[in-house]
Order: sequence, then structure tokens, then C-alpha cells
Amino acid sequence: MKAALSRDGILLRSILVTLLAFALVGFATLAYTVQAARNAAQEQSQVRLEQLLDTVQSTLRVACFVKDQELAREVASGLLSNTEVLRVTIHEGDNQLIDLQRRQTSRPDAANALERSIHSPFIEGDVIGRIRLVPDPEAIAGQVRAEIIERSLQLTWQLTLIAGAMVITLLFFVIHPISAISSELHRMDPTAGDRLQIPAGHANTEIGRLVHDVNALASRLVLALDEEHTLRLQREIDERKYHAIFDNAESGIFIVDRDGRLTSWNPALARLFGISGSEEEQLARRLDALHWEKPELIAELVGQAFTSHQPSTREACLARADGSRCWLDIVLSPVGDELLQGIAHDISELKAAEASARRQALIDPLTGLANRAGLEQHLGNAIRQQHRQPGAGFALIYIDLDRFRQITEGIGVNAGDEILRAVAGRLGTTVKHNDMLARLSADIFAVILLALHDGETIERVTERIMAALSQPYLVDGSPVQLSASLGITRFPDDGSDAPSLLRNAELACDKAKASGGNCSAFFDPALAEAAEQRRHMENDLRQALRERQFELFFQPIVDIAAGRVAGAEALIRWRHPERGLVPPDRFIPVVEQSGLIDGLGLWVLDDACRQLAAWQRAGHPHYLSINVSGRQIPHGLPPAAVAEALARHGIPASRLALEITEGILLANIGEAQAWLQAVQALGVRVYLDDFGTGYSSLSYLNRFPLDTLKIDRSFVQDMASGNNAHSLVIAIVAMARSVGLQVVAEGVETASQLEILSAIGCQYAQGYYLSRPVTAGDFVEVSNEIDRRLAPGA
Repeated sequence: MKAALSRDGILLRSILVTLLAFALVGFATLAYTVQAARNAAQEQSQVRLEQLLDTVQSTLRVACFVKDQELAREVASGLLSNTEVLRVTIHEGDNQLIDLQRRQTSRPDAANALERSIHSPFIEGDVIGRIRLVPDPEAIAGQVRAEIIERSLQLTWQLTLIAGAMVITLLFFVIHPISAISSELHRMDPTAGDRLQIPAGHANTEIGRLVHDVNALASRLVLALDEEHTLRLQREIDERKYHAIFDNAESGIFIVDRDGRLTSWNPALARLFGISGSEEEQLARRLDALHWEKPELIAELVGQAFTSHQPSTREACLARADGSRCWLDIVLSPVGDELLQGIAHDISELKAAEASARRQALIDPLTGLANRAGLEQHLGNAIRQQHRQPGAGFALIYIDLDRFRQITEGIGVNAGDEILRAVAGRLGTTVKHNDMLARLSADIFAVILLALHDGETIERVTERIMAALSQPYLVDGSPVQLSASLGITRFPDDGSDAPSLLRNAELACDKAKASGGNCSAFFDPALAEAAEQRRHMENDLRQALRERQFELFFQPIVDIAAGRVAGAEALIRWRHPERGLVPPDRFIPVVEQSGLIDGLGLWVLDDACRQLAAWQRAGHPHYLSINVSGRQIPHGLPPAAVAEALARHGIPASRLALEITEGILLANIGEAQAWLQAVQALGVRVYLDDFGTGYSSLSYLNRFPLDTLKIDRSFVQDMASGNNAHSLVIAIVAMARSVGLQVVAEGVETASQLEILSAIGCQYAQGYYLSRPVTAGDFVEVSNEIDRRLAPGA
């Protein structure tokens, strides 16, 4: 408590600050009170004077009206009897009736004088005089002093009581607990478990939280001291462990000075480097003087570590005294300015494994031949050899097994692998031992014919290859027949680098496959030009899809028996900004190969539904069919997307038909069946397009859910009464009827063809005789014209 009352004590400071604050507040309050009292006294004086005038108003009217000075004097004397009135002046018109003053004063309050007009007692509104009252400033001042004294005394004892209460509160609730905490803190020994006690009543106050914080700080301090002690012990243990690790480590650990001399090392390094001899000889050894294959790399590593002040690493090969070679990974780290700490790891086994992995990365594990990376490496070596020693050049043969995927689907993957190993063996028997064989992917092989550029000789080799590969392969005792398509490029005529040779060989192979397979083709620059054109067309198609350069044309389909247009087939056209209208056979194959078919197919679906909606609003009952590519099934055109497009445009599913080809049904039977069933469950019709050009099997007509067959135009155009085409069309119509399918005949170009189709019971027809494909704007007019032309009796 004495400390608290000292000059720097918190209690004395708090009391002084409190008293000063209350003095300032009291002074400000007193000043305000004086001004308020003065204003209040003046206002009350004005009110009382007004009330006095009200009491003598009628008498004043009479006195002024009769100009009676005595009566006026009596009124003035009565007013002066009020201590607040100093002077009274009464005028009648311009004449002064009376002017009385109660006493003389040095500071009359003329500014606050009160004047009032006196009206006639008989004529309201007629002013006959006026009265002027001057208040007594001394009387008002006396009232103000009395008010100020009273309020000041009241304020003083109130502030005194509040200040005393605050000082007592500070003493007992703040100063005394803090003083007790301070005294206890000086005696506290945190390491012995001493902690401060919270003063009574302060468990949830700031003082209590301060005690909690001090105790927490003491606990953390003790914990830090314990941790420091533990760390010191751990450092001692670690030092002992380090010496044990240093001496027993498998990796070599050493110190090198700025001159590259070894100053210390562990036994493992001595074993790795083969260091022996006297201690003087050992300490004279330089790191770069050991038996390195490239000592200059070690000297450079030491210099780099000192210069960069960063850890530096390098792999180096050391020749041992016994003649063996050892690969070491050397890491040098700066220790101060003059020393480096080094670690040496034996990575000989890792190097051997890496070399084996590099060899494996170039080998096909199934056949043991080189893989694509290995082939590219051999091609690069052959090209570099040709540059060093120009010769006749060499040839690259790209071999693609025909229909190998379909075969493996039937015989299984394991049997397919056996055939591939057999193919590799047969290829080895057809070329020289110094030629190189490779397997690039599942069913694609390649051969490099070194020092061979002559076309006739190459053709003989390709004939041997195709003959060897075409021999039957026995799988579970059953023969399997294979053929291959071969593409040939020659260096340097067909390419100056490995990628060009491979790409051009693949283009030549594609040409051979397009010719039906089981043949070979030499590279022709026109193939590369066509590939480049396809690439440009693909870029143009991507832009066309973004800019919506495509347009749907519509070819009418007529109901032969009814003689009217029943619907139309939507046919896509590309309105190129430079080349004009591009037919689908020019760009659809590129769209399918480039993967753009999904986006384009969804656009066709949406635009077709939009057109159906327009016809529906105009009252035209036509249906519309769109062509679906095999690459769209099942994921490119999911049934959910079809349902969403129909719902968005408000189109009945029965007005939309999807046209597919036989190849879709045979590519993946399970997926095709599931997709067709889902589409038909929506109510959408499915047409089988180009019927008669593929397998045309009655079995898959029963297996797959279809609605309509479309007879290929080649049969209809060749059809004449009694010929083979006529008989085939009759058979197709009869077969379709037998399984409950309708038939649309394509390619109708003459009236006689339409008459024959009508005679054999074909339900629908389309072709140039009826109408070419037209734009949406012309379709309705063309349909009306067809209806008039086919109407009975027309």
C-alpha cells in the first residue's frame, strides 16, 4: 500500500487524475450553470413583467383615453412596487403622461426594456398610447447569484461524493489486488510450481485474466527451460550418434579444404576411395588426384561449391586398384569459407539399373523387338551414319495387320499375343541380320532395310513379308488367316528425319489399306499434300463449327400410296465463306476422323428439332430424319441429349427419325442394342440406311429394334422390270414386310421407277425425280408442288 501511495504509485496517480478530471468537469458545468441561470432569470423576468402589464391593461386604457395623469401615476407606482421594475414610462399619443423610476442605477437594463401599445377601450385596434417598463438589473443579478450559489453547492457535493466513491473503488477493486499480485509475483518461483492466486471476486475480471496470463507465461517459461534442457541433452546424444554414424556409415563422409585436399574422412570413404598408407600420406591426398575417369570434373565441382556457396553435386566414375569401376554420387556443401563437407554414395547398382531400364524402354516386352522409341533411335542412328558416310540410303517399311482387332475379339487376347509373337518371328526370317525390326503398337510393325534403296529389291522384300505373314497361324489347332498392308518410305527421298519418314510411311500404309489391304504402297508426295489439305480442312471445320457455317437442306420423302410428302431427310451442307457450298462427302470423313462429329451431330439434332418446331407451328405434319455416324454411338449422341432437344423445342418424339448404317450394328453389338433400345423407348424412330450394300442379314433385322429400311440408291437406279435389281428390290420389300418394317427407296430419278416401287408395295420414296435437297425456306413450296404432281388424276 505504501508503494501505491508513493510518488510513482498507481493509487496517487489515479487520485490526482480523478480529482483533476472532476475539477475540469466541475468548472465546465459551473460555467454552463451560470449562463443557464442568467438566461433563465431574464426569461422569467420578461414573463413576470408581461403578466404585470396584463393586470393593468384596462386601467391604462382609461388613463390614456381621458389623459388622466394621476391615474397614470397610480398605475406606475403600483408597477414600481415590484422589485424587478426599475422604471415606468406612460405616453398618451405623443404626450408623456408619467415617467417614474424607483431608484437611480449606474447600469439600467434598457436593452431588455418591455414596451406595449395601449388600445382604446371603445374602438378595438385604435392605439391611443404606449407603456415602457425597464427591468431592474440588480434585482435580476441577485436572483442569478442565488441560483448559481445553490447549483454550485449542489454540484460540488455531488462531484465530491462521486470522486470519493471512485477513489475507494479504485483502491479496493484495482489498486489493492494489483499490489497484492505484484508482491506475490516478486516471491514466486515458477520452476518450483509457484503460481499467482486470483484475488477474491476477480475470477472473471481483467485482473483475473491477467493472473491467468501471468501463470500461463510462467508455465511456458518452465516448459521452454525444460525443452532447452532436453535439447541440450539431445545435442550431446546427437553428437555421440553423429560420431557413431560418421564412423559406421555406409556412405563416405569427408572434409575438403580450398586446395582440394582431404582433411578428414570416415572409414567408408577410405573403402570407397581405396585410401591407405601413413597418416602423413593420407593428409597429403587431393580429392581430384584419385583415380577418376575424368579428374577435371572433380576439380570443377570443388570450385563450383566454393564459388556458389551452395551444395553442388556430380556423378563420377572411379577406377579402383583391382580394375573395377565404381560410380559415385558426390555432394559438396560449404562449411564456412575454407572447408567443404562431402558425401559420397555408391550408385553403381543404380547406374546399372538405369542402363537396363533404358534398354527396356526401347524394347517391346511382348515380342522382344524394338518399340517405337527404339525404332526412332535406330532411325536417328541410320540417318547420322548416312550423313557421315553417304551411301545408297535405306528404306522403312510400315506394316499394319489387316482386321487384327476383329480377329482378337473372336480368339481372345492371349491367342492374339501368340500370333503377334509369331508375326515377329516370321518378319525376322524375311530380312537380313543387320536390318532392324520393331513393333510400334498393338498390330503395327516396322522394318528398317539398311543399305537398300532400289525399288525392285524393296518390292521383293515386301512380297516375302506379305507371303510369310499370310501363312495360316494355328490357334488351339484351328488355322487363322492374316494379311497386312505395307507402306514404304526411302531415305533421303521421302524424308530427312525420323518423324518425317515414319509419318510418310504411315500415309503410304493408309493408301494400301484404302486399296483393300493385303498390298503395299510406296510413299507419294501427293499423300503428304492430301494429309496437309485434311489438316487445313480440319482447322477450317473447327472454325466453321464455332461460326455456325453449316446449314441443313431437306430432301422430301413421299408416301407413294397417298401421293403426298410425308417427311424429309435432313442433309448437312457446309457454306464455306470462300469455297461456297461444300457437299458432305467432302468433309464428313474429316469430321469423323478429327473427333468433331460429336459437336456437329448435336448441332444437327438441335437444328432439325428447331425446324420441326417451325413446321409444327405452321401446321405442317412432316417428320424429319437425320443421319447418325457410328462414331456418335453411344456417347457422342446419348439418348438423354435426344430427349432434351425434343423437350426443349416441344416436338413429339414420333416426328423425329435417326438414320444409321449396318456398320454401326456390327461394330459393337452390345452397345448398339442398348443405344437403339433407349432411343426407341423415347418414341424416336430408327431407320437402317443404305440397306443392301453390307451384310443385309435377316438375322440382325430380327435382333435389333428398327422401324424402317432404306433401300440403297444403287439398286433403285439400276431397277427395270424383270432385271436382277428389280428382283432384289422386291426381295428387300418382302423381307422388310416379313419382320414388320417399312421401306424407303432412295435414288428415285424417273417416273417408271416410282411406278415399279408402287407396284411392289414399297411405302416411301425419295430422289431427284421428286426433288433435290432444298433449303428450309423452299421446302414448303416444293412439298406443295410434289403433292399437286402426285395427286390422283394429276
